[in-house]
Amino acid sequence: MGKSAKIKPSNLANPLMISSDLLINNKNWNRLVRSWSSEKLPHALLFHGPEGAGKEGHALELAALLNCTAITNKEPCGSCPSCKKTRSFQHENVKLILPLPRGNIKSSDDSIVKAFTNSTLKEYWELLKQKENEPYSPIRLTGANTILINSIRDLKHDLALSTVNNEWRIILIFQAEKLCLPSPEAAHSLLKVLEEPPEKTLFILVSSQPGAILDTIRSRCQSVYFPPISVQVLQERLVQSGADPVQAAVMVRISGGNVRLSQELIENSTDLMEKLYLLLNACFSSDPSIWNKCIDTIARLKTKDISQMEQLFRCAVLFFRDLLYYSATGSDDEIIFKNKMSKIDKLSKSYSEADWHSCIQHIENTQNYISRNGYLPLQIICMILDIQKSLRGEIYEPFRLSDWTPV
Repeated sequence: MGKSAKIKPSNLANPLMISSDLLINNKNWNRLVRSWSSEKLPHALLFHGPEGAGKEGHALELAALLNCTAITNKEPCGSCPSCKKTRSFQHENVKLILPLPRGNIKSSDDSIVKAFTNSTLKEYWELLKQKENEPYSPIRLTGANTILINSIRDLKHDLALSTVNNEWRIILIFQAEKLCLPSPEAAHSLLKVLEEPPEKTLFILVSSQPGAILDTIRSRCQSVYFPPISVQVLQERLVQSGADPVQAAVMVRISGGNVRLSQELIENSTDLMEKLYLLLNACFSSDPSIWNKCIDTIARLKTKDISQMEQLFRCAVLFFRDLLYYSATGSDDEIIFKNKMSKIDKLSKSYSEADWHSCIQHIENTQNYISRNGYLPLQIICMILDIQKSLRGEIYEPFRLSDWTPV
């Protein structure tokens, strides 16, 4: 797929939910539905797990279920007025709290409305629209580093009022760790109402960093863990959406089960693969001009976005992992770069004495050194030279400070 390719909804998701593109965690969803059906739903839930696992999407689905007027098989219908309003963040009984910039707020007594300047409000609605269409899209406002105590005070005022049509009231707190960062004043303000909420009120806190949340907050919530999406499921999703199978296999492993990141990677996969083949060419070449081109490419990546540089290094690790596996087994069953099988076979035979495991270590060490602001050109040259030593089967001995210490 080229740079402009877009991921389309997958039939792996459930079309009856309010978001047909959300990969439902059946274990967690069934557990929540059982609690709701038996009227034992806790008053506060903490959805936690890595980025891109669908925590926020599941929170919205549960919010929709509680007020859906046409529930089908214990799932929100996705089409009734209540479900539509929940999906578009316009439901009067579903309140969203998340980090906001201070805007024109001068004191903790100011209304949270003052946080929204014209530009912030425009950005906010654009992000909500993206979230409506793509459940894995983040809502990250510029300059928003904490959940303001003003949001919690406005929430308390709202909770003192009766709900519309005696419906469930759901409070969604996204990036809940920001209740406590950099200051826990919003968390302290939330404690009392979290402990004794009004009837038919549900708090759903969502966080990828639950360890940053105060113990007093976590202890009042029932924990629901969302693991990374499995490689198999995520790869199938990308392939069904039109992605090249080899590129999908690579990007899924780089993403670590993060759906959103896998989508971003596959949309830019052609460019990433071109850079990867340049890096690999440098590793097997003795031509300094190729080395310099590789250095320039990686330097530009680091300057533009260091995460893209890290993705490139992870791609290289996967390729050398294929060489390690094929050299050891002679089988292509677990090969990721199946479209490069002839190249892998040739390299494996040409470098029969190679220590592929050490090659992987050189790449990982170089990524670590550069991320810690090591001088990039020197680090890349050293990596290439070290890899070429390992290709010849020479024993790699890492530098030790004692090597320069007089006896």
